[in-house]
Amino acid sequence: MGSHDFKQIDPYATALEQLSSIGSFAVDYAANPVQWVTDKAGDFLWSKQRDIMEAVRDYPRVAVRSCHSTGKTATAGRVAAWWIDAHPPGEAFVLTTAPTGPQVKALLWREINRLHAKAGLAGYTNLTEWYVEANGNSELVAFGRKPSEYSEAAFQGFHAKYVLVIMDEASGVPSTLWNAAESVASNRNSRILAIGNPDLTSGEFYDACKDDSPYHVIHVGYQHTPAYTGEEVPEYLTDLLISPEWVESRRNAWGEDSALFQAKIKGEFPSGSTDPFLIIPPEYAAQCRHLDPEDMPLPDYYVHEAGIDVGGGGDRTVVVERVGNSVGRIETFTVKDPMQAVGRIKHILEDWKVTKAKIDVIGIGWGLAGSLRESVDNIKIEGVNFASKASDPRKYANVRAEAYWNARTLSRDKTWSLATLSDDAIDELTCARYEIKDSNGKIQVESKDEIKKRLGRSPDVSDAVLLAFYERGRVQSSSLQSSVDLYTSNTYTNASVKRRISHAYIPTINGVPMPYNDIYRK
Repeated sequence: MGSHDFKQIDPYATALEQLSSIGSFAVDYAANPVQWVTDKAGDFLWSKQRDIMEAVRDYPRVAVRSCHSTGKTATAGRVAAWWIDAHPPGEAFVLTTAPTGPQVKALLWREINRLHAKAGLAGYTNLTEWYVEANGNSELVAFGRKPSEYSEAAFQGFHAKYVLVIMDEASGVPSTLWNAAESVASNRNSRILAIGNPDLTSGEFYDACKDDSPYHVIHVGYQHTPAYTGEEVPEYLTDLLISPEWVESRRNAWGEDSALFQAKIKGEFPSGSTDPFLIIPPEYAAQCRHLDPEDMPLPDYYVHEAGIDVGGGGDRTVVVERVGNSVGRIETFTVKDPMQAVGRIKHILEDWKVTKAKIDVIGIGWGLAGSLRESVDNIKIEGVNFASKASDPRKYANVRAEAYWNARTLSRDKTWSLATLSDDAIDELTCARYEIKDSNGKIQVESKDEIKKRLGRSPDVSDAVLLAFYERGRVQSSSLQSSVDLYTSNTYTNASVKRRISHAYIPTINGVPMPYNDIYRK
């Protein structure tokens, strides 16, 4: 054999290469989640994020009550990705849930997908699922669903040596899924992570965060973040976390003792004596923010309407869409010229394809309502005067009180979805007070000017919401059929009918939506 058959080898370089290779395999990432994030994704975790990842490693049950903008959902996404990647293929499984479809897809699974691509992790992902090659097959190793897409029995049907259940925005996850999570994560290697804003002072998440619960509890308030502790973090991370300026603006807007400030800024469950004369208590509204619009009950006939609160004196004009029993899109603008306002509103209503729009006709709204009637086709414009006599004057002082009591009933019974409303809009909706005017129990709600004085701004969005859901003489009850039930009902077997219902474009008679049973009766 000639010398040309041999390759010259540097023994020192070979030894160094082997040691380096051994070192890379020596890292036990299952025991080092923070190092996994650093090595695999190249990301930086601030102290509370590190605490959460290490807690999932160390404790069977972890509950995190957190304020806004702390990276909690990003952390949950990293926990999910670490769990799958750090355990042997085919032995780990992750189930995730959140109260609404958008929270599952646009928040937690967005983070999982981004991390999967950035770290070059095994397999492939879509909006809510992760598959890897294991044992010669493409195997599902993680998926996310909203609560209505799970059944307790199906939830319990998943088994693996290492199971992780993540409940994002855990205040809104129903107790049936908490029970199912306990069953599926019942072996010694499994974990449950419940994380979210502490909105509700009852329910499973509230109980999990108590001192005597079996959960390891982590509290993340604004005061724990780097802007307040002085913890050194990269500048890009500082820009993503809650800022002192925003905290102070919310302190001024909401008040430090408000339920919103306590939950969203302090990361605490609301406490203190609730004003008994708030017509929509914050707890009522908070529970409705966790309701998915697709799962909401429907009125007797399909409703696709709008409420319009016309701005005057520099206030905003607000248009709110109502789809069934859910708040849909919201448009706001400020213009001085009434005819420009008419044009903007006309464009919005026609773009949304609503069948009816209810407009506040007090003040300049009267003229705008008339102009809208002349400028739009196939949309009924209905004027509503909040100061006028209610349908039941013995029970309500005026239409405003009737509209507010309708909203209170929907909130109490959890029969409307407020998932699209911002924190500021919820603050507007839940700040109005009422009083009993006489021995018959007549309800009087404080005026818009009184609310404006206390809030420091006009409650335009909440008024537009009230208008969108106001139906004279009808305070809506909870005995309604869900949109999912209606959509899958045997009454509707024609695919075109289902498409029309799901897109909220329903035929009308003189501008009034037809009852469901009259649609395409043939």
